[in-house]
Amino acid sequence: MRGAFSACAIVLNLVLGPLSVANAAAPRAAGGALRTVSPEFNPFFETPGAQLFSGRLIARPVQPVGDAAAYSDLAARNARAHAAIQAFEIHRYVPQTDEYIFYVPAGRTENDVAGELFTTGWFQYVHPDWIVFPLQCPNDAAFNLQWHHAADRMNSCAGWDIDTGGPSVGVGICDTGVRVTHEDLLLHRREGFNAVDELWESNGGQINDINGHGTATTGCAAANGNNSKGVAGVGWNLSHRMLRVSNSGGGGSSLSVLNLASRTSIEAGDKVANVSYTGVANPSVVSTAAYIRSLGGILVWAAGNDGATLTLNGRDEDALIVVGATNSSDVLAGFSARGPFVDLVAPGVDVYTTSNSNNSSYGPATGTSFAAPLTAGLIALIWSENPGLSANEVEQILKAGVDDLGASGVDDLYGYGRINVKRSLDLAINFISFEFPDGFPDKLDPAGGTTMRVVVVEGTQQPQPGTGELHYNTGAGWVTTPMIEVAPNVYDAVFPAADCATDVLFYFSARSAEDVLVTEPRFAPTRAFTRVAATGVTVLAEYDFETAAGWAVNNVNVDAGGWVRAAPSGSQGLLGDPPADFDGSGQCWVTGNGYGEDLDGGPTRLLSPTLNLATAAEPYVRYARWFYNDDQDEDRLVVEVTNNGGLSWKLIESVESTPGWVVKHWRLRDFVTPTALVQLRFSVSDNPNNSITEAALDAVAIRDIECAVTPPCPADLDRDGVVGQGDLGVLLADYGCTGGGCAGDVDGDGSTGQADLGALLAAYGQACP
Repeated sequence: MRGAFSACAIVLNLVLGPLSVANAAAPRAAGGALRTVSPEFNPFFETPGAQLFSGRLIARPVQPVGDAAAYSDLAARNARAHAAIQAFEIHRYVPQTDEYIFYVPAGRTENDVAGELFTTGWFQYVHPDWIVFPLQCPNDAAFNLQWHHAADRMNSCAGWDIDTGGPSVGVGICDTGVRVTHEDLLLHRREGFNAVDELWESNGGQINDINGHGTATTGCAAANGNNSKGVAGVGWNLSHRMLRVSNSGGGGSSLSVLNLASRTSIEAGDKVANVSYTGVANPSVVSTAAYIRSLGGILVWAAGNDGATLTLNGRDEDALIVVGATNSSDVLAGFSARGPFVDLVAPGVDVYTTSNSNNSSYGPATGTSFAAPLTAGLIALIWSENPGLSANEVEQILKAGVDDLGASGVDDLYGYGRINVKRSLDLAINFISFEFPDGFPDKLDPAGGTTMRVVVVEGTQQPQPGTGELHYNTGAGWVTTPMIEVAPNVYDAVFPAADCATDVLFYFSARSAEDVLVTEPRFAPTRAFTRVAATGVTVLAEYDFETAAGWAVNNVNVDAGGWVRAAPSGSQGLLGDPPADFDGSGQCWVTGNGYGEDLDGGPTRLLSPTLNLATAAEPYVRYARWFYNDDQDEDRLVVEVTNNGGLSWKLIESVESTPGWVVKHWRLRDFVTPTALVQLRFSVSDNPNNSITEAALDAVAIRDIECAVTPPCPADLDRDGVVGQGDLGVLLADYGCTGGGCAGDVDGDGSTGQADLGALLAAYGQACP
């Protein structure tokens, strides 16, 4: 009998002849043949109540990517994997993620078959199609308040003043079914789907709640609000869809059914799919999230209730949102899973929501099961407010809008922090925006005084006059200074002095009439503008990598994941490649850009074209780099330069794992003499192949920077060549400024005051070079 469900588990008894791949032809050596690969296999163990063997496995062949040699090798392994799997009884092939779900033969075990297949080197992963369970901790306490919506927690009411969701945006709830007649779930319900029987509701698919868990999770995300009944979901005007994943009263399901349900949700038009089950830390879940992200959707999954530390990969290295749980004291619940795999947290203890007992019943529910749909509802609410956002931008807003809990910044207990409805919606909408009628300067005067016109314009709110500020970083940290308001909400940003050849980072901010702080660019200072301080700049070469432009790759003993030029996958496979390129043009160079692919072996080397810099006076090299290494071992991103066509190389930097994109800027003459045979080389290895290693490169520029010395004229504050009325106006507008970066600081003491006024009046009428 196949597929017998009980309240606790699915028990599958299969009769299938044994298969051995041990005698299959071994991977071949180089020369168009397969390289020898013997990956280590780690056996699987059942955890009662969390995940049990089902008698099925999920396998994904290695994915052919990379340069011609690597692609050919991986394609050969991929073909062998597809052929080997045919000897098993296949339950399903999933073309969206190139996965097989197949039965374990009679007389063999999950570990026996998975180990035999995985160690061929033909498969990216082989793991059980785990039986998993709803993540609910029963709690009989009588609560009648939704504490999680409070102003000092999720701040939902303030967020609902902005948006309560719209029925054009849907949340797919992959769960045990829903009470379709519940008074608080009647509005905006989309057609349901039974993922076990693979039947839509209109074709007889049963979606009634056979356990109670699904009605509760649906209410968390999208219970109808403002109807004088019961409770309110996070997005109480959103559409919601039930994708039932179990036909058992116990609610047990399998990873393959949950993955099918979540894919179907997004394919049917929902923007978010929520799964409140165990089993999140499995590669097939991450592959499914990647596929969903490629469709423009987001998959949310509960972290788990076993208090485990989840380490499958880093929280920003995949397309999956993993959610832990907090209690009413804003402390991580003791049962909540945590670790670097968890993205953020949401309330998950005594969350008051809809109940399956009858059509008007409600009650408290506890578990990460209920933190996850609160998060899914907020994601849909963000999209409702700003439908033009990409899935990656929605994820950024969700994480930027949290309240930081625990240790300052991102940590392994709370991830980014606890979700906040109001803060997230503030980031999603354009309250006010910025315009730059004269554009950006091509360079900044090292002596200071470069001026840029900034206009703050109305969005959904009016701008608040007098609140415009310039934020800049010349290398010693961020400094904030008021901009000069020349008319209401029209400003001049005056840049400070900076060492010549310094790349100055900067951004702008202002407040709306309702006191909402807005920055340009959004997410500053994580994102910022940059200009070089120089008296002259000549761009000798510049690469945004929308074309190869003469750059070349040389792979040495690379098994997979060499340099490729592509739009980053956003780590939509398993591992830490960047979510997007650096400069916004679309493409960059990245290692291992395929599903779940990172660099194996190496080195893989990326070489620039030969650059003729023989006549350049002061060439500087700038680039944005990304490097991730999960275990901080000896693997490095090595940057080198040659001036003799590659006969010898000079080390510039050897980079350890560093979060995010990093901009580097260096003077060529500090390493080699400029010649007609200059080349750059970026090398990465994962050798031995024992870690997750990813690198990326973007926005390379070689610039000849002039740093001419001119006689000082500190009183010429507006840099018009004469000390006069304009300079006096700048000083008086800045009078009283302290703390450095003051636009009227003539004497250089870090403030604007009486001494500066005296120095300016003494120089009044003086012509400046």
